Amino acid sequence: MKIFLYALYTVFLFAMGTGFYVAFKGFEGLVEENYYEKASGYFTTKELEDSLGLKIVLPDSLKRGNNAVEVTVFMQGEPLRQAEMTFFAGSVSQSGYDSEYAMREGPPGVYSAEVSVPFSGTWLMRVDLSTSTIKTGRKWFMEIK
Repeated sequence: MKIFLYALYTVFLFAMGTGFYVAFKGFEGLVEENYYEKASGYFTTKELEDSLGLKIVLPDSLKRGNNAVEVTVFMQGEPLRQAEMTFFAGSVSQSGYDSEYAMREGPPGVYSAEVSVPFSGTWLMRVDLSTSTIKTGRKWFMEIK
């Protein structure tokens, strides 16, 4: 009976060690590094956005090919001027198609860029906003048809 328990214990330890090894090697980025620090910074930024009355109006949809993207930004109900903005588009299903575009301000508070989406599928979109008072952004997924 002792030999059976020792063998069972050995098999259990081997299976557990193999499981940890496979989990470590198969890491797909589902757990973000420095999660607590980033989460703390997220809530601090959201509080600052609320105190500044920041509102970002994002595009509703994009299509395959070239898109004229416009993002409108308001602070305290007024158009936000002279901010640095970038637009990121990245394919969820295929690597190598991530692109980041600098956005230019046209009319006050309206930032635009020409964004290329080469194929259909699910895409991660991100807008990053930077001013002297705040650095923030928005992320969302969009289904391109």
